[in-house]
Amino acid sequence: MAGWLWGSIVFLFCTFLTNYTAKLLIRCLETYRGSTYGDIGAAAFGDRGRNFVSCVFVIELFTIGVAMVILLGDGLQSLFPRLGFLTIYIFCFAVLTPMLFLPIRKLAYASLIGVISGFCLVMVIVYDGFSKDEQPGSLWNFAKTEFIPSNLYNIPLSFGLIMAGYSGHAVFPSIYRDMENPREYTQMIDLTYIITSSIYIIMAVAGYAMFGLDTMQEITQNLASTPGYHKLVNSFAIWLIVLTPIAKYGIMLNPITVTCDLLLDGLPRVEAWSKYDTWRSFLLNGLVRVLLSAFVIYVAAVFPGFDRIVALLGALFSFGISAIFPLECYRRLFGHSISTTESIVIWVLLIISSIMAIAGTIASFLL
Repeated sequence: MAGWLWGSIVFLFCTFLTNYTAKLLIRCLETYRGSTYGDIGAAAFGDRGRNFVSCVFVIELFTIGVAMVILLGDGLQSLFPRLGFLTIYIFCFAVLTPMLFLPIRKLAYASLIGVISGFCLVMVIVYDGFSKDEQPGSLWNFAKTEFIPSNLYNIPLSFGLIMAGYSGHAVFPSIYRDMENPREYTQMIDLTYIITSSIYIIMAVAGYAMFGLDTMQEITQNLASTPGYHKLVNSFAIWLIVLTPIAKYGIMLNPITVTCDLLLDGLPRVEAWSKYDTWRSFLLNGLVRVLLSAFVIYVAAVFPGFDRIVALLGALFSFGISAIFPLECYRRLFGHSISTTESIVIWVLLIISSIMAIAGTIASFLL
């Protein structure tokens, strides 16, 4: 999409930027004795910072839920091309909604499917690429690609798509506090980035070389529609991708359901109505989950396009949570004690990140 040159530049910038901000977050956490991402926001901006972070998290998780539904729908479409649009989303509602009723401890084990499917997909793509000699989809005979994109609009669109892979900063403070030896946090971050970046590079290079300008919004769609591959191997990979949203849906929306439950329980009329019988409380909690799931699936149906959702998620939320917010918190908390050089670096990164976030968000809506 962004070509070999700009795609590489944006990828390297996002990788080193988020690695740097992951370490800044922990310096803020160590100094102000917090334990969560929200505590850092409160230290830098007061209660408004904590409330802002909570609000952004809810919107981000909702957007991820929409992306999960679209991913499931597209996977089903690849496996069963004859299924209609309405049938697919009714199936998504029937399968995904029960996930919101499961306890988080059970959902955590199911989320391992996502990790396994990611590794398997990389191996399947490389295997498929070397199993064919002719285009499309061969690593022996590359597809048509671009060094610099002919459509420059693709460059800002790539900002969010690439940055979406680095949206995990919200959990880093919790991981740091749970580590047996927190002094190894920096080495852990560097090792994590080496592994994940290597996987991203293999996936990006292999996928673009195999399908070039004909790369679809999801690589599994290319695998399903390209002749000459081992059908059983590709079907296995696509099924793993289909199972990933089912496994992660409940985990992604759990904080939203908990927030809704707390808000409802805090309303005097609701509290007065539900205190007489326990079934009333269960009924309200169940209704919240059904309506939330229905709304998520409705948004996925009217706002289709996995690439659009991921581009928006990366530009609007990942840049904010993984780059802009950590940089600004660090600047506010340590601006009086850092060197002039470091201050300039922080400001330059803030400006570049803000420009990329704005440009990427606009591009995702214009896609």
